[in-house]
Amino acid sequence: MHIGIIGAGAAAVALLDALAAADDEPSGVTVFDGAPVPWRGRPYQPDLDAVRVNAPPPIMSVRAGDPGHYQRWLEGRDVAGYLDEGLGQPLVPRAVYGEYLEDTAREAIARLSRAGCPVRVVRSAVTGFSRDGRPVLHTASGERVSVDRAVLAVGGGGPRDHYGLTGAPGYVNEPYPLARTLAELPADRHVAVIGSGLTAVDIAVALTANGHTGPICLLSRGGRLPFVQQRPVRMDAVHLTPAVVREHAAHGELRFAQLVSLMQSELAALGQDFDTLAAEITDDEDSVLRLRRQLEGVDAAHLGRRLLAMVIRTVGPTAWPLLAERDREMLRSRHFRTINSLSSPMVPHNARIVLRLLDSGQLRLCAGVTKIEARSGGGFTVHDGRSWTADTVFNAVNPPAYTTPTETQSLISALLAAGAAETHPAGGLRAEPGSRRLLVGGTPDPSWHVLGNLAADSMFIATNPPGLAAEASGLARALLGGRSIPAQRASSSSRARNSAGER
Repeated sequence: MHIGIIGAGAAAVALLDALAAADDEPSGVTVFDGAPVPWRGRPYQPDLDAVRVNAPPPIMSVRAGDPGHYQRWLEGRDVAGYLDEGLGQPLVPRAVYGEYLEDTAREAIARLSRAGCPVRVVRSAVTGFSRDGRPVLHTASGERVSVDRAVLAVGGGGPRDHYGLTGAPGYVNEPYPLARTLAELPADRHVAVIGSGLTAVDIAVALTANGHTGPICLLSRGGRLPFVQQRPVRMDAVHLTPAVVREHAAHGELRFAQLVSLMQSELAALGQDFDTLAAEITDDEDSVLRLRRQLEGVDAAHLGRRLLAMVIRTVGPTAWPLLAERDREMLRSRHFRTINSLSSPMVPHNARIVLRLLDSGQLRLCAGVTKIEARSGGGFTVHDGRSWTADTVFNAVNPPAYTTPTETQSLISALLAAGAAETHPAGGLRAEPGSRRLLVGGTPDPSWHVLGNLAADSMFIATNPPGLAAEASGLARALLGGRSIPAQRASSSSRARNSAGER
């Protein structure tokens, strides 16, 4: 079986690693991606040292069942200067994590090659396809490659220009790599950043590292900052585990209320109350006050947020495909940002820098933004109940979940036109749980699979490496006809733990 993998980011790395660990292997693999640097995706390109990984090593492994894989890779490297004192863990530059992805991909390719499965990397995007008994993938460079199975492993792509500012002097639609986009920026410029999430925090921190002295404004509708990550604590889930969730689903439709009840039981077993957690994640407290309080509570005794973050990562991939569709729609439409922030909170190192900037007045949170206009004489006018000007605008609003990347749209259009794919109401494509085969009218396509961002039926948060690794492992089993993939240096008990708490 010849497998074509479309995309060469973290999802593709996890899939290659899973295929290399299987008892059997495909006859060949071809990976397609037109990005300048393969395997790193958008976030992990070479960049400023100030742009760090937003999670500690134990929750950044791309090897399924082996949370220590990335941590072991870091051993022997000088990471002492990157210790986040709040977490007690090293948070290395994103470029270093990109090296880990590259090394993991190269190792997997070498293992597959030694097993008689050649791997070829085509440095061009797939723009369309045809059929000749099996899919024939058409690349932007004019090449055509026949495969038995094709896997869409594309990410979410870059930001969308919601205000029509592309081409205006001083507008930066794609901030990464910040080493390039900040290189010629005068230190005294008034910088407006569209968004207030992790990408906006990256920009503010990088500007500070570059010695920026001008004002910085984070523009958004609500003016909310991400949650602050807490110091990891070792926990073993008992009530809210993948096995328990599957058992509940076996007795009928899985409902969100059941997950809440299991969470309540989990907290009760720890001697803690659910109401404290509920108040923490639903409060409308002033963002600066909340940031200050959460920084002071990095070592807080209440385990609610830590437990919930662990559950989102470890139980979420199992629970999401089993949930009733009306509950999934409710979570997508009303709670996506909150859950995403809990799953990927701001690390204390960055939170302290942001708070210092806010306290000094150099950084402001500007809520209620309705319009941004390019001025004919240069600069921009921002409307947020008043009108004011900025010299430079960075776009830090990532695309919504399940959005098709711009460079993949022609291929998706071809799939839809050929009846090989069907859009999901939430975005992305319909896929069969387990096999991740594309669904059309409820019937799975035998040739096309999806992994990561476009799989609206498979994943809620498509950017967390352990979740991608688990999905990739299941997909590898499906591609190889259900043959097993052995566990890799990780016991079944360790997989159930909150590995972020392991020291």
